[in-house]
Amino acid sequence: MKSFIQYDKSLKTLNSNNIKIPEFCLKCINDENKKCQKFYKKILDSAIDGLYECPYGFYTFLKKNNIYTSIILNDKNNSKIYKTLKMHNDKISNYDIYNEKQLKNIMEDIDELYTKNIELRDCMHDLRNMGGYFNSMSEKIEINHKNLIEEDEDVKAMLALYDLINYRLNVFYGINDADNKRIKAKLYPLIKKLQVMMRYQARKKKVKFKMDYEQENIVLLSKNIYLVMFILMENALKHCLHNSEVNINFEEDDNYTICTISNKGPLIDEVECKKIFERGYRGKNTISKGTGIGLSLVKEILEKHDYKYEVNTVRINNNECIFSFTIYFPCVK
Repeated sequence: MKSFIQYDKSLKTLNSNNIKIPEFCLKCINDENKKCQKFYKKILDSAIDGLYECPYGFYTFLKKNNIYTSIILNDKNNSKIYKTLKMHNDKISNYDIYNEKQLKNIMEDIDELYTKNIELRDCMHDLRNMGGYFNSMSEKIEINHKNLIEEDEDVKAMLALYDLINYRLNVFYGINDADNKRIKAKLYPLIKKLQVMMRYQARKKKVKFKMDYEQENIVLLSKNIYLVMFILMENALKHCLHNSEVNINFEEDDNYTICTISNKGPLIDEVECKKIFERGYRGKNTISKGTGIGLSLVKEILEKHDYKYEVNTVRINNNECIFSFTIYFPCVK
């Protein structure tokens, strides 16, 4: 779908998403004196899915009230397009060209993606409702069994998991600027809460979390840092060797609290280390299941909220290394 330009009928603009598109199209769509907007309005008013030719020779495809436009077909007469591009010292070979069969296949893919997207959003809606029931039950437990909540580690882990599910559901819809609101807090209580949540998995793998408690500084935390720390701690737990440790260390100066999460795991070479933030990438020596989404989400959140971070690996032998992830949290002055 990267080759398709979508026309936003509400904003009357082309959403190119950095795709190469004829400059002529970008200029004309916002020019009231040109024929483009009248053409798109006419198509939308017809409400009949299919292929249409614009006044300047390009093609558009109407699908479910969405217009995919600036398409060049190689089995149509493109004389108008040649003439239009020549006016702007441009060549038709600079752009993707399709035949009608390819276009039909792509539109079928759009249909399938559209259906899957609806199903996914319905599923998210149901999960939010379940989260609401979870919340009601936890509030009742908190009112009726205060001692239990204060003393029982499993109950604390359950409530922490509910918080995390809510964070993850919110991030599903994207990292928004509104999420960048900071709170003043210490970091290690948050990590301790996550540590309690992961205790069962750690015990199964005979792994210990080791964390120093020397943090003194108050830092600025965005709301999505909870999810970031969960992903990093879970990754460290999943990829560390059996009978080993996940270390969480703090260093502090006047400007930052520096938190490093490290573990001993399978060797990660230099090439792999450059790919770990790619969505869907899985290391060749990985020893656990996963989707390859976690670290790409960590990167997105940290960069969106202007946190500095770094990744380091130290080779131990031909099969193992120490992997560490460091984040710099700004201190409250």
